[in-house]
Amino acid sequence: MEQKKGYLMVLAAGVMWGSIGLFTTELSQYGMSAGQIAFLRLAAGTVLLGVLLLVTKGRSAFRMDWRGLFWCVLLGIFAEALFNLSYTRAVTEAGMALGAVLLYTAPIFVSFMSWLFFRETFTKNKLIALGINVIGCAMAVTGGNLAGLQIPAAGLAAGLAAGFFYGTFTIISTAALKEYDPLTVLFYGMLIGAVILGAVSRPWQILPQVANPRMLAVVAGFGLIPTCAAYALYMMGLSRKLETSKVPVICSIEIVAAALIGTTVLGQGMSFGKIAGILIILLSIVLMNTELRKPEALRSCFRRPAARDRV
Repeated sequence: MEQKKGYLMVLAAGVMWGSIGLFTTELSQYGMSAGQIAFLRLAAGTVLLGVLLLVTKGRSAFRMDWRGLFWCVLLGIFAEALFNLSYTRAVTEAGMALGAVLLYTAPIFVSFMSWLFFRETFTKNKLIALGINVIGCAMAVTGGNLAGLQIPAAGLAAGLAAGFFYGTFTIISTAALKEYDPLTVLFYGMLIGAVILGAVSRPWQILPQVANPRMLAVVAGFGLIPTCAAYALYMMGLSRKLETSKVPVICSIEIVAAALIGTTVLGQGMSFGKIAGILIILLSIVLMNTELRKPEALRSCFRRPAARDRV
């Protein structure tokens, strides 16, 4: 039952992450770079999560030993800073569509790392679900039209790096949550990521724009919905001892949510290829959480008769 709740939390986090495009579209109109937008996201999320922890748990929520801080530093460097920087580079070099397709190679990286570090097995279900999930993500993003995509070497390398670093969030978090509170780990991981991004994205250049009341509202929503709330749900779900390799496939619901929001709110088109991709993603999520077994009647046809039946 606890695992089921955990998977539902991860699913809800993926839906919230699907709203990222709403906020990035709005903020990009102010002339901000992708790095500055990523910094604002982590900075706002860190502040909101810090306030939440202080109000609900007091100062004790921020206590962390050196071993815990080690995990938080890894999370901040790899899963926050390097992920955002590599994904930004992928989008810049190869375009939004190809960048998103390469990002969702993450389930493959997570499955391999789960086998390597946590000894999770590769079942037939997982392999099939992984394969069709990658296909579904590609179709949902591109509409099935891959002919027009340009694949420069730098963009390909950055996109694959983004998929890998995106996957490290699940792996590092799973290791850290065996000993530490999920929200405390998340707070320090986001804080470290925000500091690193702040050092390279020159956020002081956008300070005059942040004073705009509309801008403040957008940044607050960006920090709350697809950042503080989504990451908190994800971490609390992950702490319920989930199968690590299943998590990124479930999180791919983000693409479904993003496609639906893009169509209904941003007025983006919805082609047959995108609809097919969405259905394939949903199928992969169901398959990843379902055991494939032969029906009993079918198995009985191939079962060897017992010795007494052959007399």
